[in-house]
Amino acid sequence: MRGLLRLCAAGVCATIGVLWCAAPAHAAPAETYPLAKVQRGQTGYGMTTFAGTTPERFSFEIVSVVKNFLPKQDIILVKSNDPKLAVSGFWQGMSGSPLYLDDKLLCAFSYGFRFNKIALGGCTPIEYMKKDGDAYRRNAPVQAAGKTGPRMVIAASSSSMADWRRLTPNVDVTEAMNALGPAHRSWLLSAPLPPALPKTAPVDGDQVMQASVPLSISGFSAPAFSQLEKMFGDSSLVPVRAGAGGGTGKAETGPTKFVMGGSIAVELIRGDMSAAAVGTVSYVDGDKVLAFGHPMFQTGETYAPVSTVYVHTVIPSAMSAFVMGSPVNEIGTLVQDRQSAIMADTSLRTPTIPVDISITSLSGKHTESGTFHVELLANKFLTPSLVGAALMNAINYYLPDRDDVTARVESTVRVKGTEPIVFVDYLHANDGAGSVMGAVRGLRVMVPLMLNPFAPVQVERIDLKVDLKFEANFGEIKEIKIPTGDLIAGERNQIKVLMSTWDGKDVIEDVPVDVPANLAGGIVTLEVTSGDSAKLDAAPPVDLPSLLAAFRKLLPGNVWAVTLYPADEGVALEGKLVRDLPASALDKLHPQTHTQRAQVYKPVARTVAPAKRVIEGSTSVLVRVRAR
Repeated sequence: MRGLLRLCAAGVCATIGVLWCAAPAHAAPAETYPLAKVQRGQTGYGMTTFAGTTPERFSFEIVSVVKNFLPKQDIILVKSNDPKLAVSGFWQGMSGSPLYLDDKLLCAFSYGFRFNKIALGGCTPIEYMKKDGDAYRRNAPVQAAGKTGPRMVIAASSSSMADWRRLTPNVDVTEAMNALGPAHRSWLLSAPLPPALPKTAPVDGDQVMQASVPLSISGFSAPAFSQLEKMFGDSSLVPVRAGAGGGTGKAETGPTKFVMGGSIAVELIRGDMSAAAVGTVSYVDGDKVLAFGHPMFQTGETYAPVSTVYVHTVIPSAMSAFVMGSPVNEIGTLVQDRQSAIMADTSLRTPTIPVDISITSLSGKHTESGTFHVELLANKFLTPSLVGAALMNAINYYLPDRDDVTARVESTVRVKGTEPIVFVDYLHANDGAGSVMGAVRGLRVMVPLMLNPFAPVQVERIDLKVDLKFEANFGEIKEIKIPTGDLIAGERNQIKVLMSTWDGKDVIEDVPVDVPANLAGGIVTLEVTSGDSAKLDAAPPVDLPSLLAAFRKLLPGNVWAVTLYPADEGVALEGKLVRDLPASALDKLHPQTHTQRAQVYKPVARTVAPAKRVIEGSTSVLVRVRAR
């Protein structure tokens, strides 16, 4: 079991749509048993799903009530000697199982122990769960055109946008992007992530009650599965292997409604790959469904598809038993993720982001190709890493070899209301194709795009086309040579770049550099690098259009980016670069450099030229520009 990761106190999805559905008639909600009347030694029964889709009864006994276990929340300690739990004890995925005293709903099983010798754990009183389920929703439904009926459009509130604007745009999110491979650091690829709160217990805290939710994974290779484990390593989600979409027998059709004690899945990925957090339904009141008895991420108002589940079996484990279950039918959406429970609404549906991945690999005269189609949770914190995991999985399926590979990756990100963001990248890796993902610009822009502080965005789909070849067509930059000894202002100069290739040979390539006339007589820093490693020559964005414009200036890895850094200063004003300002104007702007709308900027002169191979590395040198 794992500690909880609280991603943010505000709602996660600022740009998600939710569709209304017809509301069928519902039975009256279960009568509840008051926490104040609970005493040690009372016995009752619980309901959970051990296999298939039908909940079964098990017995339990009250051990104690632990006051203020969580902020303003008590926990009921329970134990069980029911034969059904003799081997497994309480297990991951049982979270949310309703427990009854005198046939009245008391609580939902929610917390357990590692390496436990008896079935002992914690239970969240239903009164806390119902209170969190009644939490105010910030977003209201509006009527939409078409046959889909009313539509709920989720937009960032003014207060939450103000909070984002106060956050620095220079927070390093490299760790969050580890699943996508090595990062190219720049302001564009850094975005504010909410800080992770400490775990509820240390990793080896076997004696502490913790929440844990099995994340049922299917269709993922071992390397991609390992990345998902790292991605959710600090959360309550524990990736486990399971089949997708049912299994055998009745699972092909599966249940079409939630029942108390039945399993529920929150779907993060579905399609040719699947990842779904599996727990148990605690309480049903009309369209409202409470489950888990603890949070998933504790992110407040959060939207994700929820579905019924087919339970294959419960896997006994000396450390912590867990359930193997597969999502079956989507019948609602997650709407709240809070301290005492998650809440779903079966009258709503949550749109997902379609991702199409096409892979072609060429080895000698043999060509292999295939496609993957998945739909991802539209979530500003999780979607970028989920896309990376899906792409890694697709590549590793068709090209698992750990060898030199050169890749051409065409990535298209379609954002509602604007032209598609399209990139073509040329990349090299010496340890297999899975390592090239870190430089795929279509993936790298997802973090700053979805976390942008300017306006909510709706990503409509992502298309990735990957062409792979077993070859080592790359050069690593070693040295710059300037034949004339200096640069000539107002002309295109030719410099020579010494590179080493994969077989250890040195090659020299002529690279052009345009030198502005106004640099005559000065000393500049000359930097030579690959296009995808070059610092972005754009002003810090001040709105969504300027952010998208900056994205389109990102360069691929098979072009030279030769940059001159003069000693002069310019200014970035309202998202545009103003070079050649007089010293008096620059002095006036210096005190205002805390704002992105007007700040001092070091101007650059850049020449971009095609290269004969994929380029790696960079180097720089001080050089004089010849006086006229």
